[in-house]
Amino acid sequence: MARFRGFFEYSIDDKGRLNIPAKFRKTLSPDADETFVVVRGPNGCLQAYPQDAWTRFEEELDRRPTTPDTVRFRRYLYGSLSDAQLDAQGRIMVPQSQLDNAGISHKVVLVGQGNFIEIWSPEKYREFFGAKDDFDAVFYQSVQDSLKE
Repeated sequence: MARFRGFFEYSIDDKGRLNIPAKFRKTLSPDADETFVVVRGPNGCLQAYPQDAWTRFEEELDRRPTTPDTVRFRRYLYGSLSDAQLDAQGRIMVPQSQLDNAGISHKVVLVGQGNFIEIWSPEKYREFFGAKDDFDAVFYQSVQDSLKE
């Protein structure tokens, strides 16, 4: 399974093609079939899952009980996704509707999140984290949460 780590800044061309960093491409398993599933993510970003990781996510989603919240989530999720095959230059095509939804025009920030990649507009990324770097607060809260488990 792919493990995406790191932060990259790129541009999207006029056709909506986004370069996937070589470091990320090298971690793809053969089961991913050089395909990503791009979906709307929280906080105004997009998320790109390798096909094999997406399949596991869908299987987990299928096991959830059918509640109004699950139905609503599935509608948002499946209504916002696209399949993206890596081309010979290591790029994926991101539909304009997804780019618009994420506020991405030309510049983009890619952030590895373990089994998927977040795709942000640089402005939304900075806005999400704000002017203050709260890494220490987030880190210590995460440690406290893990001790509770």
